[in-house]
Amino acid sequence: MSKSVKNNPLALSKKEMQAVGYQVIDTLIEHLEGMENLKIHAQKSPAELNKLLGGPIPEKGQDPLALVEQAKKDVFGNVLHVDHPRFYAFIPSPGNFMGVMADTLAKGFNVFNGHWLAGSGSAAIERITIDWLKDICKFPEKGGGLFLSGGSMANLSAIATARKIKLKDEGKRGVVYYSNQTHSSLAKGLKVLGIGEKYRRPLPTDKHLKIDIKALEKAIKRDLKKGLTPFCIVGNAGTTNAGVVDPLKKMSAIAKKYNCWFHIDGAYGAAAMLTKTGKKALRGIETADSLTLDPHKWWFQPMEMGCLLVKDSQHLKTTFQVSAEYLEDTKAKGLEEINYYDHGIQLTRSFRALKLYFSLKTFGLKAYKKAIQKGMDMADYTEKLLRQQKDWQIITPSQLGILNFVYAPKGATLAQIDTGSQAIAKKVMHDGYAMMTTTKIDGLTVLRMCPIHPGLTKKDIRKTMDKLVQFAGEVSL
Repeated sequence: MSKSVKNNPLALSKKEMQAVGYQVIDTLIEHLEGMENLKIHAQKSPAELNKLLGGPIPEKGQDPLALVEQAKKDVFGNVLHVDHPRFYAFIPSPGNFMGVMADTLAKGFNVFNGHWLAGSGSAAIERITIDWLKDICKFPEKGGGLFLSGGSMANLSAIATARKIKLKDEGKRGVVYYSNQTHSSLAKGLKVLGIGEKYRRPLPTDKHLKIDIKALEKAIKRDLKKGLTPFCIVGNAGTTNAGVVDPLKKMSAIAKKYNCWFHIDGAYGAAAMLTKTGKKALRGIETADSLTLDPHKWWFQPMEMGCLLVKDSQHLKTTFQVSAEYLEDTKAKGLEEINYYDHGIQLTRSFRALKLYFSLKTFGLKAYKKAIQKGMDMADYTEKLLRQQKDWQIITPSQLGILNFVYAPKGATLAQIDTGSQAIAKKVMHDGYAMMTTTKIDGLTVLRMCPIHPGLTKKDIRKTMDKLVQFAGEVSL
């Protein structure tokens, strides 16, 4: 036994660490290799889980190999497998093995990625990876950004930056404009920042669910007459509901006209910039002052990993930089050094960048382009199959890998279609072959699919369609 183990009550021996490590890796590989046959949704009651996992804090330690085995059975056996090829709900998070290994290394070395002094190597990797994303999204050289926990923190940080840069006076109230299809994380971020409903403008959309440009400008003019200060406009680069992209160039023009910050939420959709189809759909994304994108969505990274890009990195420092005597020794000594605690809310930050860096280095951009295009192709294929089926209706067509539809037999009322969608979704979940959820489009409950897993096949889609037809036949409308 080494001295470090003898002197440390929280250490394992080399052999013990190897045994646990091999068991963990074997468990992960078994999961990934056997995923095709997994039931996607598994859940026990709180009482059952408390009985399996609860109890008093153990006074003496337990066998770590047994703990891993229990977690495999009772914890990971009772989760929703969002990394499954047939997980079509929300925005899937497929992840990839190199991302997992990168996360393991980053956690194992316990890297502090808040400033250059503690992690020059990790800060360099983050800066390089941010530069890659800037290049993909056509952001300028002076732009910057950082990795955060997800889109919620990215959107919040973007609005905080917009308020600081555009309003300057921190006590001044300003108004934020966005469509009624914008992700709920924006409203939550506004709430946290103290921007009340009086200063929020969720605006109507047109028949394609894009923000109504005329309504946007009218709202700004009304607020100016009231003596209010419009300071931020938020556009969508792929809504969660339907994959809709707002008219970004027109929104940017209005933002410039009224001296507003233009933020784009591309949490999942911005990844489509890697494809020809996506570039066309996302024209104008480069006009944003800030952009949210989530690598743990369509960039296939394990959670948590969000990202905020800004057109001018100095704006982040202006917003978030503070001084403290105990941080004096960490101050950056040149432009090439970067302290990420000056660019965001967190001082203590994990090394998130390594997983995306490893993944892009391992598979290359060509593989990513192919994987993202495949997601859009699978959504197109799903729409094609649905249009061939009797009694099914497309509500929103395939856009950036998302489509919405309903079972609508002849003579069915809107209320019956609504309850039918809910019933079919429950049957899909209970069956376990696939997973999809409902959403509401213009007040109607619809079935929503986001088939973007890179391992998904057309055979999977066809069998999913067969099951939908079967479950629809079992629903009494």
